[in-house]
Amino acid sequence: MAGRGRGVFRNGDAPAVVAQAIVAAATDTKPKPRYTAGPLAGRARVLRRLAPAGVFDQQIRKMNRLAG
Repeated sequence: MAGRGRGVFRNGDAPAVVAQAIVAAATDTKPKPRYTAGPLAGRARVLRRLAPAGVFDQQIRKMNRLAG
């Protein structure tokens, strides 16, 4: 389990990308309900919107190497 966690941090978006999204959310004059930080989150957001719930859940499990 610990090895998987390291892989997520190693392959994830840079902390600076997340920080930029936080600053944008905090300073936006017309805040949105949700902000995405980086390309991985953007892809997940599109998949969530377009795919049926079961397909989305399966892809998230596969991406995180979880059973199911």
